[in-house]
Amino acid sequence: MDGLLRTRFQALWSRTVGGDAAEAAWRALDAGYGAGARHYHGWNHIADLLAGHDAVRDLPDFADLDHDVLDLAIFFHDAIYETDRTDNEARSADLFATHAGLAGEAERLVSVDAMIRATATHGRSPDPATRLMLDLDLAVLGAPPSTYAAYKAAIRREYLAIPETAWRLGRAGVLGRFLARARLYQTDHFHGRLDASARVNLAAEIDILKSPLKY
Repeated sequence: MDGLLRTRFQALWSRTVGGDAAEAAWRALDAGYGAGARHYHGWNHIADLLAGHDAVRDLPDFADLDHDVLDLAIFFHDAIYETDRTDNEARSADLFATHAGLAGEAERLVSVDAMIRATATHGRSPDPATRLMLDLDLAVLGAPPSTYAAYKAAIRREYLAIPETAWRLGRAGVLGRFLARARLYQTDHFHGRLDASARVNLAAEIDILKSPLKY
């Protein structure tokens, strides 16, 4: 799979950024996504988002978006992911800027930075491409129960350093804030298809997190 992703990335970089930094940029991405501690936020996550994007890019709601720019944001959005920090999204955006150089300041590519940073809060966005990017990133919340179970287990493995009581409290808080939103997904396409199942998944996990610990 990494070979296919590498080929896709290099072609994407050539079309959008250009120059001779593609290989260095790939190595930087692989150092992050290929790390052993990336139980969820690894290459499989990027492949899933790209596949999700490919599945909807030709739909009328999304056909006019700059899909190459969106793919760049997907590739870089979790490039840096350290569980003990709160600035991963900003550092991932900075990593893109570092490798893109002056080309990253082009009007077309400035939105890559904004899309990456938007994943920090997944707040409402006025930008159609960012809304799609954020919905792709949260699509796993509305996945079938077996897929969701694998996702939450992988996330827990990434945060094993956090004691169970603290993990339950923090995770329940994060999920509760998502569940309290009027809409979990910002595009009509994802809202209609995933909102209901995502709420079931979130509510079920919150119930488990708030249940008494068994010793």
